[in-house]
Amino acid sequence: MSLRFNFDPRTILKQAIIYTIYQKIVGGYRARKLFVENNVVIKPGQKILDIGCGPGDILDFMPNVEYTGIDQDSNYIAQAKKKYGSRGQFKCVSVNEIDTIETNEFDIVISAGVLHHLNDQQCNNLFNIAKKALKNNGRFISFDGVYTKNQNKIAKYFLKKDRGQYIRTQSEYEELAKTHFASVNSTIDETYFYIPYTSIIMDCSNKLII
Repeated sequence: MSLRFNFDPRTILKQAIIYTIYQKIVGGYRARKLFVENNVVIKPGQKILDIGCGPGDILDFMPNVEYTGIDQDSNYIAQAKKKYGSRGQFKCVSVNEIDTIETNEFDIVISAGVLHHLNDQQCNNLFNIAKKALKNNGRFISFDGVYTKNQNKIAKYFLKKDRGQYIRTQSEYEELAKTHFASVNSTIDETYFYIPYTSIIMDCSNKLII
């Protein structure tokens, strides 16, 4: 008699400590540092909303800010509160359930490694939340895996093994964002991680399309 095991090793990443260790090994921790320093460019005292904050590790790279992190995983939020509770507020809620975010209050809304976990409708919900939360001169900035032409085969392999099931092309990400923001600028990066991995960073303005 043969035994069949359906265990998916990616499920252990739901443990906040294991997730953080894994991120440090593959370069995800470093990628967040570079994302904050090179793309987000936060000023002290700014009000930041982090959609899909995970265990809050990105706070290690931020100056003193007014930070709100939201995530639907209770394990991640518990770890975030334990480690960073003195530096920000954390709420356990999914993108589809957010209804308590202040309107026009945040300077920057970030979403690192989230869009590729969401279908198109869920992405639209996230964009709507970001748009509502941002000040008139605010910015929404995202960071995700992306498929590109003539992509490194190893990078493509890692993307296919990612827990996110909605990895898109650059134009597909942009098309979704442009239905909510007048200005959408995206860049492709292959250097932020220690492993071969292709990322897209989108920087969207809060000027709404009428």
